[in-house]
Amino acid sequence: MNGRVQTQDVEGLVEAVNATGLKIGGAWLNVSRFHPVDLPETGAHVRLSVDGKGYIVALENLSPGLDKTSDKDQRITRLAVLKAAAEFVGLWGQTREEVKSEHVLAIANKWLEWVEAS
Repeated sequence: MNGRVQTQDVEGLVEAVNATGLKIGGAWLNVSRFHPVDLPETGAHVRLSVDGKGYIVALENLSPGLDKTSDKDQRITRLAVLKAAAEFVGLWGQTREEVKSEHVLAIANKWLEWVEAS
């Protein structure tokens, strides 16, 4: 042998993801600690290189247009910003009569622009 590890290519949809690997085709595969990869979101279409012991040594995400921010993460961010704006407007309204509930969305949208630009 030449010292190279034989790998097998596996392609399919990611059924589940945890901290150490992913499930594809009904089987769990773990990430090699010697070849770390970024794990995709559940539902992503991927191509993996798996070594003889079943460890992922390479991962290619084949899903078009999927960025690192999931829909769930975006919803969480939007709700957190909305909550912060509502609390801010609520406190602001205790000292100013001209404060209206419409200000919540205006402030939330401005803050969300700032968060997404960072």
